[in-house]
Amino acid sequence: MPGIFVSRGMTVAIPPGGLTIGIGIDGTPTASLIAHVRFDLCPTWVELALRHLDDAKAKRIARKEAWAGIDEEQKAATLEREFETSMQAIMATAIAIDAFYSLIQTRIQLPPGLVAQWRTQRTSRYRQVTEVLRRAFTLKPKETAALGGTLKEIYRWRDLAVHPSGKIEAPIFHPELNVGVEWRFACFRAHNAELLVNEATWILWELAHQGKPKDSKIQDQMAFLRQRLAELFPTGHPKRSQMGSQIGISV
Repeated sequence: MPGIFVSRGMTVAIPPGGLTIGIGIDGTPTASLIAHVRFDLCPTWVELALRHLDDAKAKRIARKEAWAGIDEEQKAATLEREFETSMQAIMATAIAIDAFYSLIQTRIQLPPGLVAQWRTQRTSRYRQVTEVLRRAFTLKPKETAALGGTLKEIYRWRDLAVHPSGKIEAPIFHPELNVGVEWRFACFRAHNAELLVNEATWILWELAHQGKPKDSKIQDQMAFLRQRLAELFPTGHPKRSQMGSQIGISV
């Protein structure tokens, strides 16, 4: 390989035995280097979530305009577009949390057999993420409980998108349209997407700015995350919403 292109967000490491230096038969020095790389996807998925959220907000405006008229086809089309972009925003933000978790997990020592136990007992994803973050950062019990509750809600909505029910069910009341719709159109809308994206990115923002990592390598990673979040939120993170009380749709 002639070389390696390294961009921001990439970590370069030399594996054991990756660097060798010696003397050849003819007495000339020899050397070889094997480098491994890893790209941090968390900021990328945050950016995608924000991009889809902007699209969802724009589609919400188009939906409101269409529903003020009488064109039924336009009403359906705008409702579907808002649903699509909102679901993409929610999915992207859940993946951002997953990417953050996967990176942090490599920086801590989990007890032997814990991962196998999670697999055997089919421990929910949000519990795994909460436990890894609890071990990686200094969190008070109340903070850990609050974190777990928020993550539970984020992953619940991710699962609604990833594992949709194929059942024929009763319509759900759409609070902005005052009409019954298929449940996905009531759940995956710009209002809910904004709440979920805001909560997920707030977790990352707080851990990057106020978190107390227990490992120096995590501290370095938080410095990079702070830089990327500053680019994505140039005026600071929006005020945190009270997600649990505002979504309020049972599915």
